[in-house]
Amino acid sequence: MEAKQTGGHDAHLPGPIGLWSLLLSSIFPMLGLFALGPALPRVAAAFSADPNAEVLAQLIGGASGISFALSSPIIGGMIGRWGYKPVYVVSLLAFAAFGTVPALLHSLPLILLTRVLLGVCVAGAFTAGLAGIGTLDATQRPRMYGRNAMLSSVGAMAIFPAVGALSTIGWRLPFLIHLIALAVVPMAMTLPSKPVATAQAHAHAHAPTGHGLGVAPVLLVLAAFMGLAMYVGPMFAPFYLKTIGVTDPRLAALPLSGMSLAALIVTGNFGRLYARFGARTLFAATLVLTGLGLLAAGLAPSLPAFAAAMFVVSGGLAMFAPNVSAHIAATSTNFARGIGLAMSAMFAVQVAFPFLARAISQAVGPASVFHIFGGCALVAGIGTVALARRTIRPAARTA
Repeated sequence: MEAKQTGGHDAHLPGPIGLWSLLLSSIFPMLGLFALGPALPRVAAAFSADPNAEVLAQLIGGASGISFALSSPIIGGMIGRWGYKPVYVVSLLAFAAFGTVPALLHSLPLILLTRVLLGVCVAGAFTAGLAGIGTLDATQRPRMYGRNAMLSSVGAMAIFPAVGALSTIGWRLPFLIHLIALAVVPMAMTLPSKPVATAQAHAHAHAPTGHGLGVAPVLLVLAAFMGLAMYVGPMFAPFYLKTIGVTDPRLAALPLSGMSLAALIVTGNFGRLYARFGARTLFAATLVLTGLGLLAAGLAPSLPAFAAAMFVVSGGLAMFAPNVSAHIAATSTNFARGIGLAMSAMFAVQVAFPFLARAISQAVGPASVFHIFGGCALVAGIGTVALARRTIRPAARTA
């Protein structure tokens, strides 16, 4: 994998090692926000004398996600002011420190505090990595955003089993996975201190959007909706599967494995898809595939049918994150802030999903969770297609 370098701007673009460090930025949300999940029961058990141990352990699992969502826009502004390299390097060092120190602590409230701070570090590492990819040549960015997303799925396949294995030895050991960030620091140090100027990096960009936000408001609404849709599979699927007779956890995990495979296929080919169809078509495809898949999943009478439907859902969802990053990088003069806001919108709303899913399930049944989210996605996707045709036709007439 090589960084594309042209003319006299070689020193302002990442070399191969620096480019790898940017691609690896996608593993930090998985490490900092989700990977500790299998170890949380052991953490609660270690502090069983504390009457609030179970609640605090659950908060430890979710606190970093909340601080990540709230701090991402601020991090985007910092990157716009100081550049992505210093924010990335400092975030990596802080990630290793705050992520690992709970292994030395003897207080759940203190561990909870470190997790809140860790979420800010995740925002710094992830947003800086996406912003760094945004400085690449316009023909290279989509492919790199796709590979960035793909590495997150690959990393999850290794990290989650590792955390489970470490937690069987002791509750403190899983916190050591955060030391992975230290291996990325030397790679990140090779990044250019002064990245290529925005005007040069966006020589082929469209008109700036977002009115100072760095992202169009409609994309923030879409990001929030997709953030909720992303939770339907991993968070609610096991509850629905019980209603169709699937109670074995090993069988209930099969659709999630299929979703991971679909995500790998799509993100691995995202660069080709973006080059051929463009951002707007891929946004429409994301919504249509997600909508059709969720509707089919809510009607699935068996595990194979449900797994096939969720495979389609994951194929649609996997396109969204790299597509929104590539689109913002191509259309915004303040793409670091725009990406930060988009990531914030996507993750901030996820805390509301359990409450929404519970309300829908109790009111009209578990299958309706899939039907409502799927119907909304499909309607939005059809609307996106119609809008695209409406804007293309006048252009064709004037031409």
